[in-house]
Amino acid sequence: MPDRNNQFTIARDGNACAVIVVPRTPEPRLLDAVADIVHVIERMAGPTLPVLTEGIQPGDGAEIHIGRTNFVEKSRFLPESLPVNGYRVAVCAENGQPRLVIAGPTTLGTTHGVAGFLTDDLGVLWGMADPLFEDIPVRREVTVGPLDRTERPTFGFRTLLGPDLTWARRNRVDDGNRTLPYYGHSHNMHAIMPPDQYRDHPEYFAMRGGKRIIPDGHFGPQPCMTHPDVIRIGVEAARKYFDENPTHRTFSLCPNDTKEFCECPNCAALDAGMPMHRGNKIYSDSYFYWVEAVAKEILKSHPDKHLGTYGYWATVLPPRRKEKLPPNVVVFLTVDSSQYFDPEYEANDFNLLHEWRKVAHLVAYYDYYALGWFMPRVYHEIAGRTIKRIADIGVVGFHCEAYTHWAHNGAQFYLASRLGWDSSLDPAKLLDEWYARMFGEAAAQMRAFYECLERCWMEVKRPGRWFQGFDWIFDQFDFWPADARQEAWDLLENAYAAAKTEITRRRVDYVRRGHRTAYLMPVSYERAVALKADSPTLENDIRLVGAAYDEAINRYRRDIKTDPTYGHHYYIGTTYAEERNFLWWQAFLGDAIEKALAGRPELREKLVAEDTTVAELLRVRSEADAETLRRLGWVYRDLEARRGR
Repeated sequence: MPDRNNQFTIARDGNACAVIVVPRTPEPRLLDAVADIVHVIERMAGPTLPVLTEGIQPGDGAEIHIGRTNFVEKSRFLPESLPVNGYRVAVCAENGQPRLVIAGPTTLGTTHGVAGFLTDDLGVLWGMADPLFEDIPVRREVTVGPLDRTERPTFGFRTLLGPDLTWARRNRVDDGNRTLPYYGHSHNMHAIMPPDQYRDHPEYFAMRGGKRIIPDGHFGPQPCMTHPDVIRIGVEAARKYFDENPTHRTFSLCPNDTKEFCECPNCAALDAGMPMHRGNKIYSDSYFYWVEAVAKEILKSHPDKHLGTYGYWATVLPPRRKEKLPPNVVVFLTVDSSQYFDPEYEANDFNLLHEWRKVAHLVAYYDYYALGWFMPRVYHEIAGRTIKRIADIGVVGFHCEAYTHWAHNGAQFYLASRLGWDSSLDPAKLLDEWYARMFGEAAAQMRAFYECLERCWMEVKRPGRWFQGFDWIFDQFDFWPADARQEAWDLLENAYAAAKTEITRRRVDYVRRGHRTAYLMPVSYERAVALKADSPTLENDIRLVGAAYDEAINRYRRDIKTDPTYGHHYYIGTTYAEERNFLWWQAFLGDAIEKALAGRPELREKLVAEDTTVAELLRVRSEADAETLRRLGWVYRDLEARRGR
């Protein structure tokens, strides 16, 4: 086995010095990782490494074993205590023949091992999802060793929901499979209690306003948490799941995505007197009454399994009536660390985390980074210190809804991927490396650009607010004032001017194109807010609103909607971007124009006839539903206070 004096040569002078060996039936994800090695060595040194399926007899010559080959199994290469997402990489020998082995207990662990080897031993960096941001050093010879390293991540799981899967694999981000320790969540109550299956039992469902409400989908009210049959159904659902999926570690007992819980006499008695939290009524006592009852039964039948729950929205506070939840309960505490520009908000969140640690044996940290923002929401310093702090506290996992806006958040996701694996790393040094390797001669200017975005987010007087700006684009506009917007754009232009090599110019331009929509979108909003009915230039002012909208939406369609790395529906799908946020944006512009044109029917008729954009904005406003009209009313209220400057 490992000889600490050994070295292993992979390639030299354009020639392959080793072959890759994979198990007889490799999973597709493992083959993807193998393809990463082949690609890196081609780019680094020139040759294409052959990939062979293992044979019955060991081969002659140098081999790179990826995954649990016969050699790995027979030599007992893997420590028994290694978690499913851990790995070992070592230079060793088999019958006197040199071997480089990268393997984990599972395919996930092996792919993490490949990513770790390429990053830590060969110096590769994938800074963003687009292939443009791949940085592979060029070498005449690729030799490693002596080498024998066993690695396991800081957290039981680290998942980023949203980023490109290839980028995630290459940066050792867990894939969210249910064999991960403690990982098992999602709004699942509608699946545990299917409304269609139990429609004949209205007593199973929430009582609200004196009436039982049967939900429609996962946004409907929770069931009655104290009904004995609802407890029984929860137990049966968990047992069935574990029996049918014996390798899965955790089943989700997480509630539907709503703050509406049952208020029948039994449930209400448990929740009576529970304090409000950030404006929301809390139902933690009734929810965790049900969780505890289910968990105790699962301990009897499946003592090695866990149950995922949410400390979220209406259940964010720990239950008062439980000194300690059963040891198989994992609480995913949802936070919004973007709001930690407010020290009081941050302190309250960490006090809450400590309170949960008293009640639950297992607590995971659930954050939201991009949250579908089009405007910049950059907070590298907060992200770095928060991941290190929660690791010190002892949370068992880190999950983040990422939904990546790469031009704004690429560095933050890179930071999270590295610290999530090893929280002992220095965030400042990681960012130094990212800037230097991604932008070369323009690194200083790009750092200045991102630091400008971060100052704009951090240096505010407004209090922190959970989910601030989520699904509400006008909040985003308000936090991105014209002076800061122009300063950031000028810095980005400076970076482009400083770029001398083709690769640096292309990378800076990628960020420019991704950022341009954010630079332009608020202009139409500001022009609309400034419209005055008695202005002598009203016609031109209105046309300028339409022109600003046109320029922004065309940039979005050209630079973001067509970019597959912005693949989540927050950015390129109709659900959030075009049918919700953009609809409200259009309706507001139309509403502002309509108000300015009150009493000017002739000018209105002229603009509708001559300016197709203005006509479209007015049409959207005229067809707005009640929810849109309600939201439009908020836009005009306390405008300066909401901007917090």
